[in-house]
Amino acid sequence: MTLGEYRSNFSLTWHQFIAHHNVQPNQILEDVRYEKIIPATRVQLSSKDEYFFFRDNELMLIYISDSALTQQLWAEFKEAGNAGMPAERLRSRAGKTSNQNIFPEQGFTVSMHHDEVDFIEIYAPQSLDEYVANIYREPGLFKR
Repeated sequence: MTLGEYRSNFSLTWHQFIAHHNVQPNQILEDVRYEKIIPATRVQLSSKDEYFFFRDNELMLIYISDSALTQQLWAEFKEAGNAGMPAERLRSRAGKTSNQNIFPEQGFTVSMHHDEVDFIEIYAPQSLDEYVANIYREPGLFKR
């Protein structure tokens, strides 16, 4: 999927999403959490590391960690002229040297270490305050 195709899922209701993607019961996991999205229902569409998190039948966030897919989406985001200075750079749970570059008004966060993408979050555009209050959770201490 392209970044635009991922974003188009936010306009679908739960039932439309399930029908559109032909989601099977074994692809749905209920009563999970993603950061501050609690409780959540997680849908995995493929064997790739891409997860769709719903709360109260509303798509809240798409999490992608498949290496090839994250590189493609990050390149697409940058090519669209969005990857200037992020609104904020916060610590990432991906590792001690990783940071999350947050572009909340574009509904996009990329976690990176050096030039490598750890994961991408796609969500409805919002303010930085909303992102921090409703999605981001400060990672704990990293232990050796």
